Amino acid sequence: MAISSSTLEILRKVRTSDVTDALDSLGYMNTYEMDPRLRPLFPGVFFAGIASTAEFNIINRTIPAMSYDEFDDRQYKRNADRSSHPDALWPAGHSFGAPDEVHVIDTKQSRCGLLGSNNLLDARVKGSVGFVIDGACRDSGECIMQKDPVFCSVRSMRHMAGRLELASMGKPITCGGVYVRPGDGVIADDDGIVVIPQEDGEEVAKRAWRVQDKDRRMRRAFYEKLGMPMDKTVELEERPW
Repeated sequence: MAISSSTLEILRKVRTSDVTDALDSLGYMNTYEMDPRLRPLFPGVFFAGIASTAEFNIINRTIPAMSYDEFDDRQYKRNADRSSHPDALWPAGHSFGAPDEVHVIDTKQSRCGLLGSNNLLDARVKGSVGFVIDGACRDSGECIMQKDPVFCSVRSMRHMAGRLELASMGKPITCGGVYVRPGDGVIADDDGIVVIPQEDGEEVAKRAWRVQDKDRRMRRAFYEKLGMPMDKTVELEERPW
């Protein structure tokens, strides 16, 4: 069972640190935290959503010389040598982008920029809330300007045509050293990325909220002693369940 909308609502009120504490309390110490080499494109990226998975293999097939018009045409079509634009690689019936979706993609740390400023906007329009790729994001300056919520292990100028091929979609993968299944929860902030196993999602979210609530109250008391102005991180909330 995929992470529910009510569980997502709770997860969007907490931090990755709260979630890892919750996972620790369930016996999952050091199990679901992705490798810290996957970093946000810019400070302040935060998202919590439902994992959608894809895996790519490195092929490195040389593209022959051709006219620009031929090159432009082939980029957006599925080709015999499987060198094509990422939008053309999603199988029929699959859309790159859906409400509450976090795209979790393994490209074996390739320098090929499968994610870029164009297809990220397209997925966000369809409702996607986050992107995690053990590989490259290109057009990174534009992606930062657009505030695209991306975590990646590489930034690169390379296109994926002739360099990557789709190996699987919608199946369990390993990304950033963590086993991820479609429907698992994914939360990410400045500290990193944590996967939440779907069968434990509700309990993890509730425990994480309790960790966060206790921390808010303690920090709020320190704010008061120091005469610091209150901010949203110390606002007290009613338990959401």
